[in-house]
Amino acid sequence: MGGMGWWAQPFGGLRMMASRLGLTDAQRDQVEAIAQSHRDEWKALGDRALTARQALNAAIAADTIDEAAIRQRSADLAAVEADIAVARAHARAEIFQVLTPDQQAQAKALQEQFQQKMAARRRLK
Repeated sequence: MGGMGWWAQPFGGLRMMASRLGLTDAQRDQVEAIAQSHRDEWKALGDRALTARQALNAAIAADTIDEAAIRQRSADLAAVEADIAVARAHARAEIFQVLTPDQQAQAKALQEQFQQKMAARRRLK
């Protein structure tokens, strides 16, 4: 997805969880349709994120430290990341409308387990 890492892909986690959630074929088709409807938006966000990250890295690596430029490039990247966060929230909401209440509860539990595993990994480093 453009320049976006796995963390920014709104559907990756749910696609991986699909078998654990017991999605019906119809639900899988709906989730795939939602993903396809946002494909161009996510590519654009990925491209923006990549460009912003590259600009920040270039400002950091410049021969002369330009604090204002680094701060501006950091703010630019933060703005893209905020747009990604909002888009992820919208995508999650759309997908959750496809799920049954039990599947929603399962998905939330799986997301919590994943977050706990990631936190544990960070503590080990």
